[in-house]
Amino acid sequence: MKVVTVGTGMASADFVQQLRTEGFDGEIVMISDEPYAPYSPCVIPFYLAGDPLESVFWKGQDFYQRQQITPLLEHRVVEVDREQRLVRTEQGASESYDRLFYAAGSRSWCPQPDWLQTEGVFGFKTLTDMVAIDRYIRQQRIERAVVFGGGFIGVDAALALHHRGIEVTIVHRNNRLLSQMTDVEGGQFATERLANKAGLDVRLHATVDSLTIDAGQLRGITLNDGTTLDTAMLIVTTGVTPNSAPLTGTDDGVSVSAELLTEAGIYAAGDVALTRHLVSDAPGLYATYPNAQQQARVAARHLVHGTGHYDGSLNTNVLQKHIDFPIISVGVFEGEAVTWRQGDLFRRAYLQEGRINGYILIGDTRNAGHIHHLYVTREPVAHNIAEILADRRGVSHYRNLMQLQTPVTV
Repeated sequence: MKVVTVGTGMASADFVQQLRTEGFDGEIVMISDEPYAPYSPCVIPFYLAGDPLESVFWKGQDFYQRQQITPLLEHRVVEVDREQRLVRTEQGASESYDRLFYAAGSRSWCPQPDWLQTEGVFGFKTLTDMVAIDRYIRQQRIERAVVFGGGFIGVDAALALHHRGIEVTIVHRNNRLLSQMTDVEGGQFATERLANKAGLDVRLHATVDSLTIDAGQLRGITLNDGTTLDTAMLIVTTGVTPNSAPLTGTDDGVSVSAELLTEAGIYAAGDVALTRHLVSDAPGLYATYPNAQQQARVAARHLVHGTGHYDGSLNTNVLQKHIDFPIISVGVFEGEAVTWRQGDLFRRAYLQEGRINGYILIGDTRNAGHIHHLYVTREPVAHNIAEILADRRGVSHYRNLMQLQTPVTV
């Protein structure tokens, strides 16, 4: 049996590693439009901030050799021919398969795609992006940059650049940064801390309307209110699009079963996979590494043994790179809000029927594990959630196990 993966990212790497662990000794081909061994997207901002390139290859640069894999690199997949069981690439190659694992990831979405043809304008999604940005910073001696988009990826980019010593302006259309992973008050709290503690110049209710270009080189930008900013580098992080079109014909993602099958013989996982939410059961694209890892392992076991079931995804976001105040959000911000706030700490849980429906934690992670456990297990918490949120020593989980009251510490 021959297995082909479209993509060499974290989902695909975990998938083929699990195949080998489960005893699969057949042929494996991994296809990627990049020239690298599998790398961690979670780590690549550290490379941009100054860490060595080798640090991003979390399974080793010899991964293909160790796992006895044939890599087909720098080939962009443009079509999956289901009838012929062929994967075709833009470079003219075709690869047959008996089983296909489709984990093609996602790409940066830009409101004006032609901007990306300008020297000095970049997406922020792949290692190819990071290498190009790093080279440009060094060659042009960049001292100031603008990040357009203040979601998770945009803040990640801004913090990495700031850590490198670059003055960063972050432009965001909403009334707060991280607007997709926070409610209004929590997001505004986080925005104030990011601006003051991380030294970011934050422009809210703003968009980049146009670029100033000289001989193909970026020289500045103009915001929607007419403000102009001189800069030779713009990073666009206004969204991402799943690379599902070669398989489905659209960029809307790939629907999968609990076995991660989209049809017989074809599995899908990671950023492209439309799965059910573990708690709410709502279908969606829940693009996080823990979800992708679990999906990959379930698919591998199912391929080898015919058994395996994916229970569902979680929309967990954790931002803690290059800052000393982590920002965590999980679930849906609907229901009764219970809040504890003190100094640089902000904690809020949303309850429905006495159970946690979603939560936001800003400032530390001391009780994050306990709160996450209560969220996933659906344990009733209406009677003691205020005390759990106010616990600054991180002992609420252990006291709960011992059926002791959680003390409020200040």
